[in-house]
Amino acid sequence: MGRSTYRAEAENHVSILNRARYHSDNPTNAGAHRDNTNRKRILIVEDNDLSLMLLNDFLVIHGYETLEAGHGLEAIKLTQDNKPDLILMDIQLPDLSGLDATRILKQDDQTKCIPIIAVTAFAMPGDEDKALESGCDAYITKPVILDNLLRTVDSFLSPFSLTGGPSIINKSAKPPITVEM
Repeated sequence: MGRSTYRAEAENHVSILNRARYHSDNPTNAGAHRDNTNRKRILIVEDNDLSLMLLNDFLVIHGYETLEAGHGLEAIKLTQDNKPDLILMDIQLPDLSGLDATRILKQDDQTKCIPIIAVTAFAMPGDEDKALESGCDAYITKPVILDNLLRTVDSFLSPFSLTGGPSIINKSAKPPITVEM
């Protein structure tokens, strides 16, 4: 059984070949995309390499700069050092749960205002409430519907969204693209 992806045949596969540049012990994540300082920076916290790559490539294609972390403690350090504009937080991480990492970030005066979107396979009743109670500002379940992800990210980072959170939804005739992670 294959997994659906958003990749097009004509895509440049350089990002796949250069996966090592995304992973670094350097707390500034020197492999981050920094070619345009006006772009909004998103920290992707995901321990699954394929999911991380898909989210990264999708966001970069849509004009965002990215930082990446595969562990909760690494996410906290990158957030404190780089102050991203938004965090996409997986809940199930190897060292510290995404909920615990979110609680720590929301208790820190320097990081508490950064929107955190839980992106998780946890979809049982009550899981969304747990994520929101821990401090997450939004909740998206996997498999990710890319249009919904982009709409949610844009709603927090749009210059027209003064309070953050969901903004006007553009209902297009195109069917949503789902990526199973």
